[in-house]
Amino acid sequence: MLRKILLVTSGLFHPPYFGRMAVHLALKSMDGFAFQHISALGKLPANLGDFSAMVLYFHHKTIPDAALKQLEGFVSSGGGILAIHSATASFKAAKGYFDILGGRFSGHGPVQDFEIVGQQTGIFDGVMPFRIKDELYLHELQPGIEVHYTASLQGQHIPVVWTYRYGRGKICYAAPGHTVESMKHPAMQEILRQGLKWTCRDDD
Repeated sequence: MLRKILLVTSGLFHPPYFGRMAVHLALKSMDGFAFQHISALGKLPANLGDFSAMVLYFHHKTIPDAALKQLEGFVSSGGGILAIHSATASFKAAKGYFDILGGRFSGHGPVQDFEIVGQQTGIFDGVMPFRIKDELYLHELQPGIEVHYTASLQGQHIPVVWTYRYGRGKICYAAPGHTVESMKHPAMQEILRQGLKWTCRDDD
C-alpha cells in the first residue's frame, strides 16, 4: 500500500535549508511512501484526507483558523503527524495546535553537545544512544505523551522524542533540528523514518 505524505516545510536559517533537505532525502528513501511538498499549513490541499500523514518542520508565527480546523480534523480522524524541532515553537497563540502535538515550546539554551538516550526496541527498534550538537528544547507537555528518548540537563531527563495520540491520530515529535549536522546524523534520520512509519500504521 502506497502511503501519501504531505511535507509542510520552509526556512533558510531556522530551520536550516540544508537540514530540511537532509530530512527530505532521508524520508524519501523509504519504500512505499510518496511525498508532496507545501510551504505552510495555510496552503493545505482540499484533498487532505488522501494523505496518511504530514511532516511539520517550520517556524511560523500565525496559522489561519480554517487551517487549524482542517489540521485538527485530519488528525482526530486518523491522520498522522511527524513534527520536528521548531514546529512546537510555532503558532504560540493557538492553544489547539499544541493540544494536537502534545507539547508547547517553552525555551532552550545555547547550541550544545548532548547525548540522546532511551528506547531501543518497539517503535524505534535498534536506534542506540548517540550524540549531536543542537538546541535542547524545553516544553510544556500534555498528559499522555510517551517519552522515548531523553537528554540530560542539570540532572534532569529532558524529553527529546515523544509519541502521542490525538483522537484516532498518532503524533511523533523530535526536538533536534536547529543544525544541519544533527539532521544528517544517521541515528536521527532513522528515528524520523521510524517515527513517520508509526504515525501511518493502522494499528500497533
